[in-house]
Amino acid sequence: MASAAQMKDPLLVGKAIRAQLENEIPRDLPLEKDFSELGEYTITDHVLELHEKLSVNPRTTFIIDNLVKHLHAFARETMLTHSEWETAIKFLTRAGKESSQHVNEFILLSDCLGLSVLLDELNHPKPAGCTLGCEEGPFLTVDAPEVPSGSTISHPDTTGEKMHFSATIKNTKGEGIAGAKVEVWQANGDGVYDVQYAVREHPDDRARIVAEPDGSFSYRAVLPTAYPIPSDGPTGDFLAALGRHAHRASHIHFLITAPGYDTLTSALYPSHSPFLGTDPVFATKKSLICELKQDKDPKSWKEKGFKEGEVVNGRVWVWSYNFVLPTLQEVAEVKKIFNERKEKQI
Repeated sequence: MASAAQMKDPLLVGKAIRAQLENEIPRDLPLEKDFSELGEYTITDHVLELHEKLSVNPRTTFIIDNLVKHLHAFARETMLTHSEWETAIKFLTRAGKESSQHVNEFILLSDCLGLSVLLDELNHPKPAGCTLGCEEGPFLTVDAPEVPSGSTISHPDTTGEKMHFSATIKNTKGEGIAGAKVEVWQANGDGVYDVQYAVREHPDDRARIVAEPDGSFSYRAVLPTAYPIPSDGPTGDFLAALGRHAHRASHIHFLITAPGYDTLTSALYPSHSPFLGTDPVFATKKSLICELKQDKDPKSWKEKGFKEGEVVNGRVWVWSYNFVLPTLQEVAEVKKIFNERKEKQI
């Protein structure tokens, strides 16, 4: 173990380190034994021992130590070669270089590995009967207009067939949650979000809606269609290597908040959409798939708020759903069960 004097000795330490040592002298430890896969003391043991003696943040140490354990176990289990790891490093390097403000390859990779969905389930577990969550996705903005329930959220020239969406937001006792706030956003009939157009003059196919006193809300829009996630980067290559595609089923995003209740980030899917069982980001869940109806009665269109001549294809798609939100206390109880099970497994 080097002393402070040795660390500042120009014969032993270069000028870059000596300059850093003017502010802080790092803790040093003696190397007392060799680590080897053939011995009882492995590189894994050495890394963990180093963290135990030097780290000052328990939570950070816990997370990194478990990462090291699983990563090293993965390498041993697969007998990972240098060339295979080099390929992985090049892939991760590409992911960093090709990420941009609108396309983050690391987020895409997290999504396509199912990690994003897992994190949501771990942090927002749902008691039985509650609406399941899924990832937020990349297209939530801060400029969605706040409109009353029953409004139109698509502009007149937005591509797509007309749709009427209605829902209730209730708790696990079946009571409507008055004043719940709903953020909704979706693609248009071409499978394109407003932010994906080169010229975006105004928010479209998105809004903030406050539920009625009985927990209900509705809006008019266009029927969204399926679209691909970015597939021209490393994540696209990753999917192709596994025989998977990059196409997401049609869906509508929802972010629902209410005081005392767990925030719900979710999405709903029409049953007629393709790719429901092969969603590349694993956000599709069976209980979130909805049967839509086709309303071909002009009188009914008017009752739903559509103006004369607004429906041009002879039908309005009718979509409805009943959201169920757990309280923060109910979620805390589920997390407690998770922790108890984990402790038993350990």
